[in-house]
Amino acid sequence: MRLKNKKAIVTGAGGGIGSAICFDFAKEGAAVICMDINEESANQTTAKIREDGGKAIAMVGDVSQESAAEDAVKLAVDSFGGLNVLVSNAIMDLEHGPLTEIDAEDWRRVMDVNFNSSFLFSKHAIPEMEKDGGGSIILIASQLGRVARPGRPWYCGAKGGLINMARAIALDHAKQGIRCNTISPGPIETGRYVKNYDNVEHARQNNFTLFDRLGRPDEISPGAVFLASDESSFMTGSDLLIDGGFTAV
Repeated sequence: MRLKNKKAIVTGAGGGIGSAICFDFAKEGAAVICMDINEESANQTTAKIREDGGKAIAMVGDVSQESAAEDAVKLAVDSFGGLNVLVSNAIMDLEHGPLTEIDAEDWRRVMDVNFNSSFLFSKHAIPEMEKDGGGSIILIASQLGRVARPGRPWYCGAKGGLINMARAIALDHAKQGIRCNTISPGPIETGRYVKNYDNVEHARQNNFTLFDRLGRPDEISPGAVFLASDESSFMTGSDLLIDGGFTAV
């Protein structure tokens, strides 16, 4: 029970990586607000946690809106008695292509979800974490925050920004007992990744890893447990790279 008595918010809780993080958090003793814009997905994640004896509450919201961050933090405090952990994981995709082909409104919308939401949730989580004796903020970045792939300027830009914003948060809030780190997953076999290809086999062939396979969500979630737990108490401003060797080439 490495997260016993921890109270957490996980955004994008209905997706592959988000749901795996929620499941592992609950197994390790945390109470979890499972937030997603898709009500069915949020409910599915929450229901599985409860079936397994864990503690979770489903919440539906648009992470690009500041009110969603305020409401999620309030729900954690009102329901669990405080807040120790924030995982900002929500993601929105655009069609692959160069930035010259991206509509400005689409660019703004995707940045609101993929980058600005981490600002909003961190802004409102930090004061409550401080009241609760400190906490851990985990921003889900990507190996594409370090390197680039064709047709992904919006994704590379947001993920690179998260890595450096986490360092800035770490600097500003260490004295309040707040740690902030990122996790950079490599290519993971989720519905999001597979939909970029003709079929799942084609997606698996395009893995770009040293193991010649896609990663699994449950190979990312243990990293989140580590960063949420007291085992990482001397770690802040860092990027935990779990990419199957993608960036080693």
